[in-house]
Amino acid sequence: MKKLIPFLFLGILLLPGILHAQYDKAARRRTAKAASELSSMAREIRVSRRVRERLEDYALIMEYAVKHEQLNPAEQRRIQGMLNRIEKMLTRGKENGKMSVQEAQTLEKELSKAYRTLWFLRRNKMGKNQKIVFLGRTIVLRDEYRQKFERGSLNQKEMQEILHTYYSACRVREQLRTDGLTPRQKFRLEQECFEILSEYFTLDQPAGESPKPQK
Repeated sequence: MKKLIPFLFLGILLLPGILHAQYDKAARRRTAKAASELSSMAREIRVSRRVRERLEDYALIMEYAVKHEQLNPAEQRRIQGMLNRIEKMLTRGKENGKMSVQEAQTLEKELSKAYRTLWFLRRNKMGKNQKIVFLGRTIVLRDEYRQKFERGSLNQKEMQEILHTYYSACRVREQLRTDGLTPRQKFRLEQECFEILSEYFTLDQPAGESPKPQK
């Protein structure tokens, strides 16, 4: 009996961590399941193709983020609340068999809001917010915007503008796939990408390290 006491004591110490891990897994399963069900529900309702495709895309992103633990439990709850609102809209549409133009517009706004929030919440494997590799270089959201987001004061308009800037740079990056570009043309396009991003992002590099030359 005396030999069992240390093991029992160890088990008591480890129990909260085990229960917390099980809770996290259950929460991830619920969030992933909800995202999957939303995309299925959209196919049963007469909504615009754009809304349906957006919902299915966001559902895939959500499932990936949850599966790869890019969201912590508090962030999952935040996203889950948005999914619940979207689900209620889809449930009403399912009962009616279709959605009015106004309902579809409201749904699209909620989808965009959920996507923007998810984009800002997703983490890399190091657990730091908004580190993104762009053209082989790591960029991070500027401190003032990152801090505003962490305080919950970054509004949807600012999120929208930041994402618009990011995807504008992505469109320029697509031009780099054009055949026959000279090294000078590639250099200019890469410079243009980082100039666009510089409004809201900065290069993440150790202090004292000079930027790597663009090739």
